[in-house]
Amino acid sequence: MKKATNKTYLFILLFVSYGILSAPGDFVKDIKLPELEFHFPEVKESFADPNTRVLFLPNSEFPVRTIEIHFYSGSEYYPNIPPELPEIFAESWKKGGTRSLPGEKFAEVWESYGSKLSVDSDFDSIVVTFSWLSKYDKESRKLISDFLKEPELGQEAFEFSKLQLSEQIKRRNENISSLAYRKAREVAYKGKVRGNSLSIRRLDALSPESLSSFYKDNVRKSSRAVLITGEWNESELSEFVGEILPKIDGKPASEFQDSSQEALEKSLKSLEYKNLIIDKDNTQNVVLFLGIGPSHNHPDFFAIQLLNYIIGGGGFNSYFMSKIRSDKGLAYSSSSYPMFESDHSVLYFATQTKAASTMEVYDLMGEILSDETFSNISEEELRDAKEAILNKFIFLFTDSMEILKNELRFREHDMPKDYLRTYRDKILSVSLNDLRRIGKVYFRRDRLFALIAGPQSSSRKNLPTVKKIGPEDSVP
Repeated sequence: MKKATNKTYLFILLFVSYGILSAPGDFVKDIKLPELEFHFPEVKESFADPNTRVLFLPNSEFPVRTIEIHFYSGSEYYPNIPPELPEIFAESWKKGGTRSLPGEKFAEVWESYGSKLSVDSDFDSIVVTFSWLSKYDKESRKLISDFLKEPELGQEAFEFSKLQLSEQIKRRNENISSLAYRKAREVAYKGKVRGNSLSIRRLDALSPESLSSFYKDNVRKSSRAVLITGEWNESELSEFVGEILPKIDGKPASEFQDSSQEALEKSLKSLEYKNLIIDKDNTQNVVLFLGIGPSHNHPDFFAIQLLNYIIGGGGFNSYFMSKIRSDKGLAYSSSSYPMFESDHSVLYFATQTKAASTMEVYDLMGEILSDETFSNISEEELRDAKEAILNKFIFLFTDSMEILKNELRFREHDMPKDYLRTYRDKILSVSLNDLRRIGKVYFRRDRLFALIAGPQSSSRKNLPTVKKIGPEDSVP
């Protein structure tokens, strides 16, 4: 180690002396910091063909290229297919490889380049994501093209995927919260594709031929959205997309199943019961209320976000956590959140508690979800909610692919073109009167459906209009 010189000691002495003799802040008082500037990323849109939308956001931070393809071939576009088919297809597609590199051979070659692949399914789409190093672009293009155009949907991949999905179905009732939300979804979307829980019986009826037919009749005929980010030149995108994507074979499905706010509200009101008990022997119960709300692009969206934060979406700052858990010690967790879709939303309010305190929590949640609560919200609480939500706004723009996913969702939901640019102003413009108004319409207890997951013995016997079912029974 080098010894400190006399010059070093002199510098330290002078520095310390300056710090002692100077007023706090003098050392940096003349330094001018530039104002923080925020620029909205510019997502570029094009169409490879009338049924293929391309969204592009360049990002040269790393020598990596990423593409995500949404094939709109899910059950909402094709309601006659069993819901298990897109689920098992996605996993089989990933495991099956290609005709020239079947099964693990494809994975070995793809991963040898340090590349990543995922295949997922949703109610409306099959989503395939590729990510690779730019220096292996030539090799990666060929592999991607083969994967999309010549998948190997064989017996081995099918059997593995079927077994995996079968085990998930058999074990889905082990978590009481997952059970409660699954049954809540069945209630909210009764008679709709989203209300169909997966079934072992329908799964057993599928075969490898089912996968091939689904690829040919649904995936190959569907419209697509292509999200591209990474180290790209915009000029090369058109050729790349045309090179890797299979041609659309037929006319894509253009409309999906009606799940409008009006349709879902009508279905929920038609139920002859307002309390559903999912009878399951368990030491922890879940009390869950749900209601139907407006579409994502509805003007009430901003006020709903803020009232939700105050009621249950703000963690330990929310009424649910402070009044149910902190004050009463009745909850393991207590929260609320809205799920916004293109033509409706579903609002969930849930608390996980001990079996013995189920009805006390049920009543307390109802008291919180009342006009009295909405009327007593203070300007300070509203201001804190606005600040918390706006503080999170910047995190929408920290990842290029997430930016593209959000942009795609906004376009699918017909959001205004200036949605992000006006978001902060719209949040800031919400008033206490807005919260009181939308509280009466969407949050009030008498407008919500109630569900209790746990042993029936923990529920009050005189609950009005109640039905009891088991975890695997259909919602009546």
